[in-house]
Amino acid sequence: MNIFTLTTSYTFEFTLIAMLAASAYFILERYKLSNEYKSISTLAFLTTFLAVIEYYNMREFFSLSNLNNPNINYPTEYRYITWFIATPIMLYTFFVISKIYKTNKIIVSIALSLNFLMIVSGYFSESSFSNSTMPLYFSYMMFIIGFGSWLGILYIFNFILPKVIQANNVNGMMHIQNCLSIVNKFIVYGWAIYPLGLAISFYDSSVETALTREIIYNFGDLFNKVGFSLTCFLCAARLSRNT
Repeated sequence: MNIFTLTTSYTFEFTLIAMLAASAYFILERYKLSNEYKSISTLAFLTTFLAVIEYYNMREFFSLSNLNNPNINYPTEYRYITWFIATPIMLYTFFVISKIYKTNKIIVSIALSLNFLMIVSGYFSESSFSNSTMPLYFSYMMFIIGFGSWLGILYIFNFILPKVIQANNVNGMMHIQNCLSIVNKFIVYGWAIYPLGLAISFYDSSVETALTREIIYNFGDLFNKVGFSLTCFLCAARLSRNT
């Protein structure tokens, strides 16, 4: 049995179980949040539970029989549909905690628009390359647009939001700043996993490379969705104790 096949299948199962556990945690621990921050529990639950639905629907793709098939099918559309919904929820979760969605709607709108552009262009880049439906330069162009959108989000979270939070002087600002510092690391390092997974496919179209990409996506989903949501949830719990 190919080690890439086994690793891809097992990491898929592990991620599915971990997402389900995280979803249960966010609901069962909801009582720790004050009424002002209970929406954070809802948003965190939606982020991970959407992944549970996605992974449940993808389970046939990651069966050992399919992964051993020489004409293997990859669940590209399933992944991008969920990313298109889940990633803006992740960003919006922080905007709710920091109250930025009330005080700086323009920043919120720009960040979410860049996020949508990042996902859409990433999908067209990956699908057109994998299916050879468009010229190669189109895939590269879409990749550059998606990569640039991600850099725009990085700029907002690393250079604009710290100043906005400082200027707003909201309650629990220290907790919010600490939350932003951790969230930034997820966006910088965690979200970099996805363009990395796509980029390696451009240079090697072998089955092993494609399976490596899926392994990267599995761990990326687990690390980012659970980590990002848990960071915001714990921040909300600390803020709730101060209200």
